[in-house]
Amino acid sequence: MKAMKYLVMGVLMGISVPTMAQEADFNSALKPVAQAMKDNPAGAEKMAKDFLKLYKKNPEAVLALGSSYLTVKNFTKADEMAEMVLTRFKKDNKAQAEAYILKGDIEAVKEEAGNGGDAASHYATAMSLDPQNPTGYMRYASVYRKISPELVEKTYNELRKNIPGFPIEAEAGHSFFSGNKFDKAFENFAKCDIDKLDEGKLVEYLVSAVQINKYPEALKIANFGGKKFAENATFAQLGLWSAVETENFAEAENIAKRYLTLKGDKNATDYTYYGKALMGQNKFTEAIEKFNKAMEVNPEATEPLARISETYTKMGDEDKALEYSEKHLAKNKNANIIDYANLAQIFVNKAEKGDAATNYSKALSIYDQMIAKFPEYASWTNGIAAGIADKAGKEDLGAQYNQKIVDELGNNSNLNDNQKGYLKQALRKLGYYYWGEKNNLDAAKPYYEKLIQLDPNDKNAKAALGIE
Repeated sequence: MKAMKYLVMGVLMGISVPTMAQEADFNSALKPVAQAMKDNPAGAEKMAKDFLKLYKKNPEAVLALGSSYLTVKNFTKADEMAEMVLTRFKKDNKAQAEAYILKGDIEAVKEEAGNGGDAASHYATAMSLDPQNPTGYMRYASVYRKISPELVEKTYNELRKNIPGFPIEAEAGHSFFSGNKFDKAFENFAKCDIDKLDEGKLVEYLVSAVQINKYPEALKIANFGGKKFAENATFAQLGLWSAVETENFAEAENIAKRYLTLKGDKNATDYTYYGKALMGQNKFTEAIEKFNKAMEVNPEATEPLARISETYTKMGDEDKALEYSEKHLAKNKNANIIDYANLAQIFVNKAEKGDAATNYSKALSIYDQMIAKFPEYASWTNGIAAGIADKAGKEDLGAQYNQKIVDELGNNSNLNDNQKGYLKQALRKLGYYYWGEKNNLDAAKPYYEKLIQLDPNDKNAKAALGIE
């Protein structure tokens, strides 16, 4: 079991009190102790001793203190609390089970990348001591989830038998979510009756959907949660994002208006999404106001600049679009290839309105930068640059860009579908360039011969090669 990885880890590090203690009145007394463990570990010891004096006869309180120690990875003290309960409350099976769960949690946190046998053994003991405590089953299953699905299913069957009606999928979803396994969290939550998910798990379901880009599903979850828990701003916030991502712009605007009435700070991303919702409805002036608001909330934000540029592009104001695109690229150290392509497209748009030679040349200079900066996208970039060169009346330059694609991909026998598409387009254009533009069929034939291998039905290639 040396290769065991703990999917339960995220859950454990978020624990502040054991399951059986969550409603106990000692929690208010424990809170300052737990905070002191993080802020002032030395000073926390006296507070912990005082806490134990008051609650030493309460196993739940002792274990809650142990879980607080575990949160700050004080394994020795956490284990002392578990042993204290095992020693003092030998006849209390429920308390004994919780103590073994804590000991399992300690082993899980200590050896998150290693041997899981000790943790699993403690969880198994907890299951036998208190078959009505679901935590032991869920923790045990979390240890084995990746390496033995059969054992996990067996454990779940035992849980179903001993605790009929326990929401296993919901708890599994929570466990995966806490471990940042959003795909598995979503998968488990999706099996649940959404009406029976509590507010916390419903939020986790929504966040999981957003994290794995399942925006249509996220929008449905957000709308459901927003009606059931109207004051929870997360449903409105992620509902806004999901509505924009699914291009339901009018719905997104309505959600945004409600979101702004809810308590809590609104961040730059929120206002950016609000702006996108407005831009998607051609409410350009209002959209720019929201993007500027995003910049006001966070002056370091870069996306609002790109979206302002996009808005001005849609308005046909290339000069303002260019201004904000350049601001965006100057400020955003992580600008991607699309950001540069958008800048180049502004010059193309300007070229189509006048001063074609200058603006096409500027667009091509941007594509040359992209080829150097993003070599992994060279074929895609060369293909677009070739088309722009042709528009500019620079067919020879267009042929040079297409030749770069052939040089890169022509001898590669392991092309993906996109690469095959780039290569076929380049071969077609080069074949036409030499045959149609230069009237040199001999020069065109090698390109058509390569093309016919990739596309046996290409009419121009068949005509050039005399194939009926």
